Amino acid sequence: MRRILLLLSMWLVTAPVSAQSVTVRGRVLDASSLRPIQAATLTVVESGAQALSDQSGRFLITSGDPGSVSVRVDVLGYESALETDVILRTSRSTYVEFRLERKALELEGIVVGAPAFRVLEAAPVSTQLLSNQELRRTPGGLQDVSRTLLSLPGVLGGVDNRNDLLVRGGGPGENAYYIDGIRIPQINHFATQGASGGALGLVNVDFIRETEFFAGAFPVRYGDALSSVLSIENRPGSPEGVQGDFTLGATEAALTLDGPAGDNSNWLFSVRRSYLQFLFEALGLPIRPDYWDTQFRFESQISDRDRLVLVGIGALDNFDIVPPAIGDEFENFEIASRVIDNDQKSFTAGASWRRLIEGGFVTTSVSQSRSHFSFEDPGDDGIPVLANDSEELDTRLTVQGDFESRSGLTMAVGLDASRSSVEASVFQRAIPGGALTEDLAWDEGVVLHKLSAFAQTTVDIGSRVKLTGGLRADEVSTLDDGFELSPRGSVLIDLGSGVTAQAGGGLYHQAPSLIALSVKDNGRPLNLSLRQQRNVQVASGVSWTVNQGFRLSAEAFWKEYSRVPLLVSDPRVSVSNLGGDYGFVGAEPLMDDGTGRARGLEIFAQQKLLQNAYFLGAYTLSWSEFAGMGGGLRPSAWDRRHALDLTGGYRVGSWEFGSKLRVLSGLATTPWDIVASEQSYAITGRGVPDWARLGEVRTPGYVRLDARIERRLDFSAWNAVLFLDVQNVLNRENSVGFAYTEDPAFENRIRPIDGSGLLPTFGFSIEF
Repeated sequence: MRRILLLLSMWLVTAPVSAQSVTVRGRVLDASSLRPIQAATLTVVESGAQALSDQSGRFLITSGDPGSVSVRVDVLGYESALETDVILRTSRSTYVEFRLERKALELEGIVVGAPAFRVLEAAPVSTQLLSNQELRRTPGGLQDVSRTLLSLPGVLGGVDNRNDLLVRGGGPGENAYYIDGIRIPQINHFATQGASGGALGLVNVDFIRETEFFAGAFPVRYGDALSSVLSIENRPGSPEGVQGDFTLGATEAALTLDGPAGDNSNWLFSVRRSYLQFLFEALGLPIRPDYWDTQFRFESQISDRDRLVLVGIGALDNFDIVPPAIGDEFENFEIASRVIDNDQKSFTAGASWRRLIEGGFVTTSVSQSRSHFSFEDPGDDGIPVLANDSEELDTRLTVQGDFESRSGLTMAVGLDASRSSVEASVFQRAIPGGALTEDLAWDEGVVLHKLSAFAQTTVDIGSRVKLTGGLRADEVSTLDDGFELSPRGSVLIDLGSGVTAQAGGGLYHQAPSLIALSVKDNGRPLNLSLRQQRNVQVASGVSWTVNQGFRLSAEAFWKEYSRVPLLVSDPRVSVSNLGGDYGFVGAEPLMDDGTGRARGLEIFAQQKLLQNAYFLGAYTLSWSEFAGMGGGLRPSAWDRRHALDLTGGYRVGSWEFGSKLRVLSGLATTPWDIVASEQSYAITGRGVPDWARLGEVRTPGYVRLDARIERRLDFSAWNAVLFLDVQNVLNRENSVGFAYTEDPAFENRIRPIDGSGLLPTFGFSIEF
């Protein structure tokens, strides 16, 4: 079998490329009204091939050879735009969508030529737009959206085996996710309940057309989040017939299919299956993570004014623990003892109807999300340490309107109503040396209703200044005091010669997690007196668009937290310092007297792939601090002073070479309470942090170099992509934390938690 695979690989690498015309299709839309733009000129820059958009804004260009190209759009009365890194294939046409700003709204001098960068008028600060190729090709990214975002300024990760998004000093539970306008509770396999991070992303990158990532100061359209918002827009299915893609990657095998459903409808579907369980078995580890996920999208252009989109995403996660055999390494016994059995099921399904009206459009969406969590730790003494079997359900209705007046004033208004519930059967044992003084147990449910409304307007002040202001109101019915107002605003100033200054900020609120609100004592709710957590944040900076494809920017941010939940059992512990490990957080009595602060400076340089090279360089200097009862601000579990990320690549013909260098200063950690850990370890295999010394110990510096080599092969009716992705090329030992251990090899009882070592992965994708 090895010889057959080797011969097949050699044949693919040396196979001739079939000469054949390829096509790019798409739509040109008005950015404010989403109405089609007719008679726009579309040009493939490299070949000069052109086409005009029709009355529905659609276009089809027949170009030359397959490969990476740039597509430019020009039309009278609108700003020109450039889409880079468009991959043309022989197996199918490639979809590109342009949303153009009117020239009357253009800030003169903000761009040089047709820009490869878009600026969202309502969110000019702390926002990054990433294309499908920018997400897919990141070295070491495992085609995981969350891991790709680590290349951006202000975004930090936790340990190597998780994909937590730690944005501008905030914890992993402070983020919000949307797919085609539908809110998704979490986008990860083996997610942490009460937070949002996990092991691997469950979003199929092959679906994605573009993402908008707000690292802070996001507009009032988005709520119930404190740090970031990730909005994913998926591509439509192919109109030419059923198309497919089979991919074997670093952790899974995936099949994606798409095609037409009549003249005006299309669909996408994918299913993925992990093989992590086999890799872990081969490595001799006692854990067997195993998952499936599926995703679908259906789009129908019902009429010239009406579009319907159906979306769905779901996952089935199963986690097995295999008892170590006699003679196994001591570390395997510890892993089997301390790891929690973690099984999950989740799905979200939604429908979005967009209707164009005079002066704008109205979008109505309905969705339902269901997440089932099952956690169990039987305890080394045979008595359960914890058990959590809970199901969360969220049903949501959203209506939003976006309008533009004849004078150029744009407005957005919206209503969001949801019914959320959780049925939880939870037991947590009071462990000697632990924080709990008595066992916690409840088998109860809670239902809460959330109602939100927002209004926002953007106006031009002269020809060089844009102001955006908005107000959001949120009511959480079940809380004793659940109503909050969130005013926010932003400004964008054109300084000429491609230089702009921008600022934004306001108030941001987030409701307590469902698992926290389920906590009861003899049927009496314990956490309904919690208020919505709040932060005040401001971000400001400057950016310089040097040319079509290169931009420099610098931003400073400041966030002040209040009403941060603390553990009643130990008020020194802030929930904001938890959530970076597997399991659940917040399932115990809480109070909201905590505070926090995060601040920093970010520098970012980006070169789009216009010719043969691309580059992203991000440096972040930041502080993240939280305080419990009776204590001052201390470094949080997410406090890392310096972070440098350099990601780049070079394309030569059908070959692409990429690398990513990540250099991080030490992460603040809390040392272990040795006496308490000795008591807890005998039962749980885990230690107990010494919360009196919160953030006093830092990990060593972290340096990791990842590399990726990729080759595209084009045949008459199908394509192949072969890649080699190598994580930690230098095989550097990076300690990402410390664990309490009773392994006799560690006399001080502290074991460094090592990050990923040298890990080469070969994969391929067949597009047909």
